[in-house]
Amino acid sequence: MALNVRKISETTRSKVYTEDGYFLGEVEDAIISDNKIYGWRIKVLDPDLSRRGIKGLIVPHQLIKAMGQIWIISKAVYSVKSSTEKEEKSSKETSNIETQNKIEVEKVE
Repeated sequence: MALNVRKISETTRSKVYTEDGYFLGEVEDAIISDNKIYGWRIKVLDPDLSRRGIKGLIVPHQLIKAMGQIWIISKAVYSVKSSTEKEEKSSKETSNIETQNKIEVEKVE
């Protein structure tokens, strides 16, 4: 099985979707730590999130499910999209996931 290697510069502007099929935005940049990719900066283009003042997200690399012409990310990142009631539930789930895996999901403003 051949490994598909891409330059980081080729990943920018890739469309990002959740595993549930919601469009989130575009890849803006990679975050490198200790010569490894820690995560990805996503520019939020979803109108619902933009209205709430969310301009971007930092998504840990572990939450990327697929990288190709489009990217698929774990729905744990997308908990900010849901309604207020669902948001509280999703936030608790996301917190549990983050605590278990010791990863961060940061909102960029």
